[in-house]
Amino acid sequence: MNSIHAALEIGTTRTVLATAEARPGERLKVTCHAEIPSTGIRKSQIIGIPDATQSIRSVLREVERRRDASGARVTIGNAVLAVSGMHILATHADGQAIVESGKVGDGDMHEAARRSREIPIPKGRELLDVADQDYVLDNLGGISSPKGMSGKVLKLNTLQIHADANRIQDARSAAEGARLEIREPVFAATCAADAVLEEHERRNGSLVIDLGGGSTGYAVYSDGYLLSAGVVGVGGDHVTNDIAHAFQTTNAQAEKLKIDEASAVLGQYAQENSRVHVGGSSALMESRTVSRRALDTVVNARLKELFAVVRETLEEQDLAHRLHAGAVLTGGGAGMREIAALAAQELGMNVRIGRPVRVDGLENAPAPWSFATIAGALMYAQANCEESSILDGLFGRFFR
Repeated sequence: MNSIHAALEIGTTRTVLATAEARPGERLKVTCHAEIPSTGIRKSQIIGIPDATQSIRSVLREVERRRDASGARVTIGNAVLAVSGMHILATHADGQAIVESGKVGDGDMHEAARRSREIPIPKGRELLDVADQDYVLDNLGGISSPKGMSGKVLKLNTLQIHADANRIQDARSAAEGARLEIREPVFAATCAADAVLEEHERRNGSLVIDLGGGSTGYAVYSDGYLLSAGVVGVGGDHVTNDIAHAFQTTNAQAEKLKIDEASAVLGQYAQENSRVHVGGSSALMESRTVSRRALDTVVNARLKELFAVVRETLEEQDLAHRLHAGAVLTGGGAGMREIAALAAQELGMNVRIGRPVRVDGLENAPAPWSFATIAGALMYAQANCEESSILDGLFGRFFR
C-alpha cells in the first residue's frame, strides 16, 4: 500500500503545499504541489493570523482541486510544517553514559542518545530537531561509531534546533483556521539540505544556504552529520525593498526588476549606458528606464552583505576550512542571475544551485531549487510516519 504525506511551507513571499506518495522500497514521488502569494507574513513570521489562514486555505483548495482533476480525490487533513525565521536557534547538548563493561555496546550508545534528548531546551521554545553528531569516549573525540571500543565514559554530542513556541503556535492557529492540522514543525534549511545534498557532500563538508524572502537559513555538514545551523535576517525581500527605494518604484515593479533584469555580479550584463525599462504602475504613471549598472550595484551590495554575514559566522565557528564540497544555494532567491558566482567570490568556495535529487516528481517544475524545502519536509514526513495501516489511529484521519 502507498503511504501518502503532505507538507506545508508558510514563507514570506509564498505559501506552498505539496503531497507525495511512496510504495515500500521505492523513492518518494511528489504527486501534487501548489503555491500562492503569502499574506499576513513578514520576515518569515506571521503578523496576521486571518490573512495567513486565507493563504493556507487557498493553497489547500488548489492542491485538492489538482488532485481531484487527476482522479485522486482526497481531503488533506494534516501536514508537516517547514519553518524559518530569526527566532530559530541551534544549541549544542550532549548525553553521557557510563560504560559498565569497559567496552562500548549498543546499550551504552542508546543510553547516551536517550540522555542527550532529555536535556531541556530554554523555556518558551519548541524543539524542531535533535541532530546526532560525533561521540567522545573518555578524552578521545571525533568518533563516528564507538561500538566495541574500550573506555569508561561515552558522550554523544548533539545539535538541538528550536524555535519560539509562540511563533509555532501562530502557525498552528493559522492552519487550524483552514482545517489543516500541523503534525510537526521542522527547520526549513535542514529540510532543503536533505533534498539536495549527496552523501559525499555531507561527508566532505558542505554548506546549504536557503535563500528565503524574509530571512536566509543555513546548515553546515561535515563527516556525515550536521555541525551547525541558523538563520540570517536578510532575504530576497530586502533586495526588492532596496530596489524600490533606490529607484522609487512599487514593490511589484522592484520584484520584476530583480527577477527579470538584475545581476548579482557587476559588469556581467551592464554595458556602458545600458538602461532597463520600468513599466508604469498605473494608467497615470508613465513608463521610464533606469541604469542597469545602478540596478546591479544595488542588488550586489545587499547580497554581498548577506554572504559576508554567512562567511563571518563560519569563521567564528571555525567551520570554513571543513567545507571541501563547497556550498549549495536553495530557495527562491537561488534563481537570481549570477548569484552562485557572487556567493563563490564572497565565500571562497565552489557554489552550485541545489535541485531536489532525492525525490521524484519535481524534475519539470519551474525553479526546482525553490521547492527544495518542501521536498525535504516531505522526506521528513515519510521517514517519521508510522505504517499507513495505523495512521488513522495515531494521527487522526490523514486523508479522508
